[in-house]
Amino acid sequence: MKKALALILGLIIAGLLLTPSSATSVPLNSATTVIVLPTTKIVNGIPLHIGEDAISGSRLGAFLVLQGITTGTYTSTVSVPVEYHSVLIPDENQTYSLNSKDMPDVGINVSDEPVGKAVVVRVNFSRVYFNSSRSAVEFLDRSVEIVFNENTTPLDIGGDYKVVSTTVDGKDTMYFYAYTKVDSESKSLGESLSVGGWKIEFVDINLDASKMLVVLTYPSGIIKQKPMAEDKFYLMYVSAKGEEDFEEYDTYPSARINELLEGGARKVFLFNPTDFFIGINNAQMVTYDYWYYQKVKQYQDGDVYKGQWVWDIDPGNGLYTVYLHVNASVEGFSRVFVDPGESLKLPTDWGLKISPVFKRNDKNVVVGVEGYRFIRTELVSRQISITAPKVQATNDVYSFIINDTALTALPDDKNVIIVGGWVSNRAWVLLEQVYGADVIEGIKEEVMNEGYVIKTLDNPSNSDYKVIILAGRTYKETRMAIEEFMEKLEEM
Repeated sequence: MKKALALILGLIIAGLLLTPSSATSVPLNSATTVIVLPTTKIVNGIPLHIGEDAISGSRLGAFLVLQGITTGTYTSTVSVPVEYHSVLIPDENQTYSLNSKDMPDVGINVSDEPVGKAVVVRVNFSRVYFNSSRSAVEFLDRSVEIVFNENTTPLDIGGDYKVVSTTVDGKDTMYFYAYTKVDSESKSLGESLSVGGWKIEFVDINLDASKMLVVLTYPSGIIKQKPMAEDKFYLMYVSAKGEEDFEEYDTYPSARINELLEGGARKVFLFNPTDFFIGINNAQMVTYDYWYYQKVKQYQDGDVYKGQWVWDIDPGNGLYTVYLHVNASVEGFSRVFVDPGESLKLPTDWGLKISPVFKRNDKNVVVGVEGYRFIRTELVSRQISITAPKVQATNDVYSFIINDTALTALPDDKNVIIVGGWVSNRAWVLLEQVYGADVIEGIKEEVMNEGYVIKTLDNPSNSDYKVIILAGRTYKETRMAIEEFMEKLEEM
């Protein structure tokens, strides 16, 4: 009977306490547990652990330290920089365009012409020199250029955009617009639409005439009532000078929109009601499309894109070139040298750079340049798993194994193991206060009848943690309870 009961209790303990960390109970080890030893023997006024129970409890403590050492699998994502190199490109005073044949892993769509989604990355080697006095390569003005079209500009804003180029006061200019198009959206009478500072409130709909009345609030706060008809186009804008206006058209006003964008309008909003109808619960509804442009960036010839890289805008061909600008007489555009071991980085997020390959003599002195390579560095991420020991253990044995006089309340962040019976271990007084006299009296009777018990109780302050009683009628039977308890834990 005693063995069967101990087995059942051991299984209960295993089920409650030795579960994975994702379960509700906390595993038993020295970092998560307090062992309470008896101290009823008094020598010279000092309470001491009772010898045999103390030895058994210490063995239990050592065992729980080992229980905190497990084998775990650790999974992590590791990013490693990987370099891709082009073939060696000779310096023959030619104009060279990077291509996928010379560098299959270039990472971007490159071409000799900036058509479609392709960009041009070119080097004018007649403007790249080996400077023997510095043993370095010198890049002169416009020696490196990157040519974009409106589909490939580097001005990413995380969404759709439109690039417009024009000439303003004799200077080539580029306007960069964030662009939104919404199709077949519906609202009911009484609702409103807010776009770019404009607010359209739908106040009345005449289904028979396919018209509606709206209250239009401008970005400046001006409020006007406007009639709107099905399939008409209503153009609202804030000009480059901040002037607001409203225009009506029978067809999509593409020419007028382009005129506004080329004029540098700050915001352009085109609204088109496409249908009026009765919706759910007899609600009057309007369906509409709209287009919205908002100017977010503006550059002119010579404006800095990044560092010493500046813009050259070609409105006639719709091309946008970023080039390396060198002018020692102008602050910020000093001479550009690339020393051995260094590279010229392109001003984009492609990770591309140009690296000279230097010639050296038999004394390892740089004497010239063999050629150049394009190099792209990319962070390659991989998920790796490592199986290794995992240690969860206390660093303070005095807080792990305590005497019964130190336990004044049940902690809500630790498992508690009570070693010994009520005669030797004063913690039973606390157990009676927490669980009640009837519960504890029943456990005492079980000890007397069975010889020892392994009893698991929920901690009323935190059910994730347990209170475990290992007690026998004698210290030998207490030791038997501890040993059986450890066997069951070890089997798990």
